[in-house]
Amino acid sequence: MSLREVGAAVSVLLGFAPSDALSAASSSKLNEVLMPNPFNRPRAVFMLEVTGEIPFVAEQANAMFNGAFKTKIVLGSDKAGIQLPGEEVSVISLDEELADFTDKEISDFASWLGGSYVVDPLEALNGELALPLASGATMSLHMSKKANREFIASLLALFHNSRRAVEMHEDLSQSTQPPAELVKGCFDGLKHRIDWAILGWLPPSALEGFPIE
Repeated sequence: MSLREVGAAVSVLLGFAPSDALSAASSSKLNEVLMPNPFNRPRAVFMLEVTGEIPFVAEQANAMFNGAFKTKIVLGSDKAGIQLPGEEVSVISLDEELADFTDKEISDFASWLGGSYVVDPLEALNGELALPLASGATMSLHMSKKANREFIASLLALFHNSRRAVEMHEDLSQSTQPPAELVKGCFDGLKHRIDWAILGWLPPSALEGFPIE
């Protein structure tokens, strides 16, 4: 999909008409990925841009994004313009960094994903995180290495912010006229590829047992 088509898909899922500039070919592509009933729109979109790949696919992570639509983005001069015609829209960012975290939080997070974290007894935040790969192998990340540390921190932030977004969604849904909701963010994975994951909503059950408060 192109960025323009991504923007149009998000607009439709939020309950708004896409841009008039959308071509017939792009409209046809949207019809292939969106539900045909125009009155059955979630009005809540979780959109995550992944630059690169997240190499492990643990059972809990699968549960979070099992219903997501995932596509490779064709880069070009277009932008992902999302049409929000004068209506109140709640926009929540997933890009907020965690100001601080502990060895225990990494350990709890690893256990939740089916992995493990070996703490360094001599130095805080210097342990080794082991995470399961889809192939059955294990990926090891050591906190002493800057790239590994940054990747672990971004993983913790993504899951923490996702849970916060779900909680905010639950609060907003209690109002008599809840606004449309757009939850968006970026995640730097591995390698050089850009994907977008778009789904109607991330159910609270997907984050059941998630350790970070």
